[in-house]
Amino acid sequence: MKDDKIIDEVLDNFKLLAKVPRKSGHEKAVSDMLKGWAEERGFKVKQNKAYDLIIDVPAADGLENAPLIALQAHMDMVCVAKEGKKFDFLKDPIRPVIDWKTNTMKADGTTLGADDGIGVAIIMGIMDGKMPHGPVRAIFTTNEEVGMDGALALKKEDLDGVKYLINIDSEESDTVVISSAADAILSVKAKPKMKKSQYKHALKITLAGLHGGHSGTDIEKGFCNANIAMAEILKNLKSRAKFELVYMRGGSADNAICQKAEALIQVRKKDVDRVRHFIEKQKKYISENYKEKSSNIELYTSRETVSKKVFDKATTKNIIKYIRKCVNGVYTMSEEIEGLVESSSNLGIMSIDEKGIEIRHQSRSSAPDKLTELVGKQKKLAKQCKLSLEKERGSKAWPIKPDSVLVKKLREVYRDQNGRKMKALAIHAGLECGVFADLKKDLDIASIGPDVIGAHSPDETLMIDSIPKIWNLLEGVLKALD
Repeated sequence: MKDDKIIDEVLDNFKLLAKVPRKSGHEKAVSDMLKGWAEERGFKVKQNKAYDLIIDVPAADGLENAPLIALQAHMDMVCVAKEGKKFDFLKDPIRPVIDWKTNTMKADGTTLGADDGIGVAIIMGIMDGKMPHGPVRAIFTTNEEVGMDGALALKKEDLDGVKYLINIDSEESDTVVISSAADAILSVKAKPKMKKSQYKHALKITLAGLHGGHSGTDIEKGFCNANIAMAEILKNLKSRAKFELVYMRGGSADNAICQKAEALIQVRKKDVDRVRHFIEKQKKYISENYKEKSSNIELYTSRETVSKKVFDKATTKNIIKYIRKCVNGVYTMSEEIEGLVESSSNLGIMSIDEKGIEIRHQSRSSAPDKLTELVGKQKKLAKQCKLSLEKERGSKAWPIKPDSVLVKKLREVYRDQNGRKMKALAIHAGLECGVFADLKKDLDIASIGPDVIGAHSPDETLMIDSIPKIWNLLEGVLKALD
């Protein structure tokens, strides 16, 4: 097909997906929609308890003897809205906005969900008979962004007969990903210890407008994490004015660098102006230190209703200490691969109020011993701060396979089609490929995808003109593999 026809086909499929809310952990509706879509085309569909879909697509005439290739993408998306944007990700459809002058697609004030809706849309186009191919098994998984629960729910028999698996969840069209990191979701909790408030003036401190981003691919860029910054602000405030803590809140996803945080404090009347002036100075400090990365920083105070209950002094101290001193950002760099982050952690969500204390991290590493070390540091600090840490779940690392036939063929076809080399890259982010590699040891796996910028943030942007590049690459590889 010509490029414009490819773009029309894929974007039509994406718009169909965008109509159905598909927040991680809430994929039944989109799974049922895709199941119906596939059955209308005569495909036999297996839908498991996790709402994964496994669909076998017959070969085109003359390609029946080609190897069985799995094409895989995940249905769910990270849900983040811009400050002030009223949006219910469980009810409202995503509104794609296309700018043909720049060949880009974004959403109207929210994450777009091109991660990984564009992968699903491309596979839908292939299933719809828009390119010749041998036998294909389409695998659509759920809850990838939170814990890879969908991939982990698959059985060995779901990969029976599959020789190659192409994951369409990468974000640079000139790159084939060949390895990814393991991760661990950590939850730090405690029961709140409250006391009766002594102060009669409540001020909410709000920090917003930070850059945000993906906690894997953007972690080394030094973007300000609003959760960490809020704890620093409160720590610095202690020497200027006495305050009581009512709550701290921030973040919307474990794997997104926090863009907004807020804290409600209560102070004496004589300290209200002192706190306000201090916050104004802190805004200037943060703006100067992050102006190249976060040009729209907001930091302000607002009057709120006074709360009768506040955290006691010891608990307040321990909460602030833990958030400030926990591992956040890059922990170690790879010694084998220049420029690759080996280990990191991201404090994605904090929810601290009279109902409970919970601080959530996503920690990653391509080295199992470093991940164990990192988790151990967080656990030790949590204990010191009278908090408890639980490892909820984790994904497996996807090791490099030096003799991969699939990677070699992808790079050959890309070079023939584009006249330049395709980069091969190990990434710090987690991919479902690690689960598949563990499920079927001899499986040959690679990950590709169109250009997506700013995934996991409301600025997420799909470069439309990169879609045909991936489509043509897949068409060439599906015919070339044997």
